[in-house]
Amino acid sequence: MATRKRGKTVREKTVRGKTAAASPRPARRAEGGQRGRLKTKLSEAIEQIDEEGLLFLLRQANVLIHNQKVDDVNRELAELSTAEGRPAGARAAAAPREAPAVGVEEAGNGSAFFLTLGGVRKVLNLAELRQLVRICYAADSKSEALRQLYTVLARERSDILNDAGIRSSSSPLVERLFHTLREKYRLEDR
Repeated sequence: MATRKRGKTVREKTVRGKTAAASPRPARRAEGGQRGRLKTKLSEAIEQIDEEGLLFLLRQANVLIHNQKVDDVNRELAELSTAEGRPAGARAAAAPREAPAVGVEEAGNGSAFFLTLGGVRKVLNLAELRQLVRICYAADSKSEALRQLYTVLARERSDILNDAGIRSSSSPLVERLFHTLREKYRLEDR
């Protein structure tokens, strides 16, 4: 069935077996509709992407899924700590301050490295890791190395800084990264 409205034809849509006039839906249904449209567009786009592009998209999807799971766990932890009658930050404030966790782990094939900064885990390729190690040894001072590490990450891997909540080169995470890289790696020419 169609009706005329300002010179345009508006068709009624069938929604789950019911006929309804095309009109704004409640927010919940609109999200489902938006999700459905996005899935359709993604399916159409996938047909045009080569194998290397598909592998990249799959890796990105895994990162997004992992980040969602981490966000869910953090949200649950915050809810648990407030449910016990303490604000979320009270437990951390009561405990002695420790240096933030920073680590670098090599993937099995040596072409990728997992960088952990606080609660964030990111993947670096070999060239990116070498660049960071070079900075740690080539800078004239530790403060210059910290500034350069931050600058390179801001320019080339801002996702790492954003996800780890690093806002400047004076972040304790940047300093721990410097020390971790110096302890774990050496330059070949030194």
